[in-house]
Amino acid sequence: MSLDFLAGFTIFMLALIMVVSMVPGLLAGLESSGIDYDAVAYRTGVILVEDPGWPVYPPWEMNDEAHKDEIERMGLAVSKETPNILLSTKVDAFFNDSFFTPDDYRSKAIFGDIPYSYNFSLNISQPDGSYELKQTGDPLPLGGYGYIRRVVKIKEPGAADIGYDSSFNETTLDPSKPRIFTVQLDFSQLLDPDVGPAYRIDPRTEPVNITITDFGAYLNRTDPSVDNATLKSVTFWKMDPTRPMPRFTKIPFSYSTADSSLYTLTIGGNPYNLTPDTKVFDNDNISFVLKPAATSLFTLDQNSILDIRFTFDDGNPQSTFMNGTFRYDYANVTIPALSTGVLEVAVW
Repeated sequence: MSLDFLAGFTIFMLALIMVVSMVPGLLAGLESSGIDYDAVAYRTGVILVEDPGWPVYPPWEMNDEAHKDEIERMGLAVSKETPNILLSTKVDAFFNDSFFTPDDYRSKAIFGDIPYSYNFSLNISQPDGSYELKQTGDPLPLGGYGYIRRVVKIKEPGAADIGYDSSFNETTLDPSKPRIFTVQLDFSQLLDPDVGPAYRIDPRTEPVNITITDFGAYLNRTDPSVDNATLKSVTFWKMDPTRPMPRFTKIPFSYSTADSSLYTLTIGGNPYNLTPDTKVFDNDNISFVLKPAATSLFTLDQNSILDIRFTFDDGNPQSTFMNGTFRYDYANVTIPALSTGVLEVAVW
């Protein structure tokens, strides 16, 4: 009798366990099908303001149409160490809805299997007290949507405005030698870990902005007829000081092919490639912007030194005395103060 009871009790317990394990599956169709839109909006807001996106180097916002599929995540933060501090170049790229499609926003920012509708907006304070509104997505419905608001700061890239400096006005050089004005970036200084990411000059993630003004002050005024000088080329050179016998080597680059995704060069407001061979007059400004997409091609690291060399050549005698090295560093580059903004995410 005891063996029969034990066998029966065992079969009963096995059957009970099977029934209990099957009940949740039987009731699955009766569960609520509601979606917590607030949770989706909150998650999306966290991704946008606390993550720099992927890829990081070169940054996702520098990808063009041919490489858009390489973008996995569209975060706006300067870095993971700076939540709520956004980089302006990422913000501008994110709100470019002529480049990104609704499916891009759903797959690279919202991350949901459901085809959510959305509205992203960012109000950015301006120095004059006004606000600039950036927005993309659908108009907000009357009700029934998830919502999150985040107060953020926005970082603008630094810029070097190079006016007249007597140390660059070298009048004693051989009059037949070309003049070379160099803007030098020492990555070991720029990427100093003691400088917080929110205030760091990082050419890997933000553009290098250079503007040469007061060019007429450098012209060779010993000849009254001189009112311009010829900018022959802009070239890139790099050096790693940690290597034995370090020296600068010219970086192979398509200097004669203009590519606005890599750089822009304007002289007197007119665009040129890096071999302009054109005249720069008294009142002309030379404006050069080197973008992270180009910097990523130079295989630079935290020990590298990058030279951007502007070569002027008019034969003998030269028409300009501009020559020397300008340090693109924290002492000479103007870094704008962080501006305040409000990011709003709505999902339904």
